[in-house]
Amino acid sequence: MLSASRVELIGVLPAREIREPLPPGAVPLDKAYLGACARALEHGGFDAALIGWHDAAADGLQVAAHVAQQTRRLGLLVAHRPGLLAPTEAARQFATLDHFSDGRAALLLVEDGVPQRDGDFLERSDWPARGDEYLGLLRQAWSSTRPFDFEGRHYRVQGHQAALRPLQARLPIHCGGASPAAARLAGRHADVYAMAGEPLASVAVRIGMVRAAAAREGRAGAVRFGLSLRVVLGASEAAAWERAGRLLPFASRGQVFDDCLWCGLDGDSATLVGTPEQVAEAFAAYHRLGVESFRVRGFDPLADAIEFGRELLPQVRERIPLRLPVEVFAPF
Repeated sequence: MLSASRVELIGVLPAREIREPLPPGAVPLDKAYLGACARALEHGGFDAALIGWHDAAADGLQVAAHVAQQTRRLGLLVAHRPGLLAPTEAARQFATLDHFSDGRAALLLVEDGVPQRDGDFLERSDWPARGDEYLGLLRQAWSSTRPFDFEGRHYRVQGHQAALRPLQARLPIHCGGASPAAARLAGRHADVYAMAGEPLASVAVRIGMVRAAAAREGRAGAVRFGLSLRVVLGASEAAAWERAGRLLPFASRGQVFDDCLWCGLDGDSATLVGTPEQVAEAFAAYHRLGVESFRVRGFDPLADAIEFGRELLPQVRERIPLRLPVEVFAPF
């Protein structure tokens, strides 16, 4: 019997093969490689792919439009930073992508990078308030059937009416951030609260905090929870750690939490190290806490998409049955 909870697995799409540093004169965009990674994720059974944001990267919405033409069912989670576009213009762009992708678009709100490079000098302390207005205007632009006005601290709109609304009844919004302000923002607006990988106990605390924030906004039960994790697999536990040692020179079992979560690096780099069965058990443990969306990446995007689809996802399905259409298993 399928799980009553919806569970989704999200891969991560790079714009080109990861090499640091890029060779002289290299363009940080390879549409053939990008398409190959997207098709590998779709064929492997991933529900969606994250298209990240960086102030020096290719435009995420255009990358998503390319990926939409390379795939049939893969969801397109596009990272998007407020402050670079008017929210009404962003609403038009995402609505357009949703139509061209047959209803596969979603938005991940991000607040990172060096926004001054793009002319955004808003103080960091004001980012949550601006994000609140931004997401509110997005939702209103996507849903309003009449012209509307808006006047806030950061945005002012008069007589806006979008002729084009998303194909989906509700275009999903993912929000992250570890601060209380980020939790309040997610409680008010998010369909999915996206967390960085942490031990089980810490994830349980974050889930409780956001659930309480959502309840205060009259949205009890409306927010789902996502978790971002790196994965290193091996045929045995020892082989997995040997591989992790090559990829992560500082990896030490002394920094392992729960059963196989290595947290030795700063940032969004918590890594599950083990056999496919061990890693799948770790996913199931997070799922029991309420995590329903897993963002999964490794260290070699194309090879990992193939390996995870072949080795990891079948083990996850055994422990957390997924609602996957038959088309997932069709050949390229």
